[in-house]
Amino acid sequence: MNKEMHRLLEKLNYDESSDKFIHVGDLVAKGPHKGSLAVLSYMSSHNITGVRGNHDQKVIEWRGWLDWIHAQPGGKKWLTALNDDWESHKVDDDQLSEWIEKAKKKHKSKWWRKVPDGWRLFSDHYRIARDMRKEDFEYLKNLPLKIHIPSAHAFIVHAGLLPSDPNYKPNHKRQPLARIPSLPKDLASSSKESALREIQERAILTEVPQNTDPWTNINMRSVLDDGDVTRKGNDGTPWSHYWNRDMKSCVGYDGSLRLGDEEEVEKHKDRELPCMPSTVVYGHAAARGLDVKRWSIGLDSGAVYGRRLTALILSYKDQKIYETIEGDETVDEDEDDDEEDEDDDDDDEDDDEDEDDRKRQQPSLSRRKKHRKWARFGDRGRGKLVSVKV
Repeated sequence: MNKEMHRLLEKLNYDESSDKFIHVGDLVAKGPHKGSLAVLSYMSSHNITGVRGNHDQKVIEWRGWLDWIHAQPGGKKWLTALNDDWESHKVDDDQLSEWIEKAKKKHKSKWWRKVPDGWRLFSDHYRIARDMRKEDFEYLKNLPLKIHIPSAHAFIVHAGLLPSDPNYKPNHKRQPLARIPSLPKDLASSSKESALREIQERAILTEVPQNTDPWTNINMRSVLDDGDVTRKGNDGTPWSHYWNRDMKSCVGYDGSLRLGDEEEVEKHKDRELPCMPSTVVYGHAAARGLDVKRWSIGLDSGAVYGRRLTALILSYKDQKIYETIEGDETVDEDEDDDEEDEDDDDDDEDDDEDEDDRKRQQPSLSRRKKHRKWARFGDRGRGKLVSVKV
């Protein structure tokens, strides 16, 4: 993926001295081994801002385990001998599980019990963790789970965020967007809306319990009927449905965002929320492809599966790409597309989508005949979508 990333940056005329590059995670295990290491090295060497993905997390965990096992008396010797045996047999990923079972019998040792359940030695994540530089490891460890940009009223996360706790109705008093926060009485009236928005946006991060769980931030794809989140894309409802539902229900702090005639307003009054909407940009859901809705932008367009690598441009050289628009006619938008996505399994045993998944998702992908060029962003703006074919 390293070549594709640099092709995209070149297409964007990226200038590291003036442009801000933010990634949405999963820098590794999304292509050839050398490519993963090269992408990671570029990101860490240039200290690129971004968020941690589920594949990044697996590499972090493996590196921590490797550092620990090497520090144990006899641990490094056992692992080195095992590694030499693995390399001499030139075992590929399809044969790895079978080879490990044979190795356990051949190299009987207490050290096998030190490998956590479900972890596979010599997997892609293991090899990246073993071969990456110390500074790359530090870079991955320091990646945040989510980024809040108050000035843009936007969030960046790898997998997703929820606007409210799905175990309660959106207008329940415990939901952060269902109540207007208290402000200091001496706050200037011109600053009140900005202050209210920032308080509510921060509350989404701290008061919605699912958003405080790191697993959710890097794994969530859908919400089940019982309110639980799941990493399975073909179960439940895509989390972005809940995000857009609540953001579309925001009517401002004085009702100024209400749309429609009196009858329409009255009909939906029980759904109104005293808030201003915010945007979330994310990755992770490759099977859905580029997934642009009014208040959420999913950028994973399936590069790992040979499709496209996509960037959202909010400003660029002398042209103002993140610009104010007066209407929707120039924006190609699929905001009501809530079709279910397939699950591109992220387990070590099956990191690629199987053939059945690919066949099932082809109809939905083939309907997207033209490449989207713009996405609504923020209150009255839009960003440009640029991609390269893999």
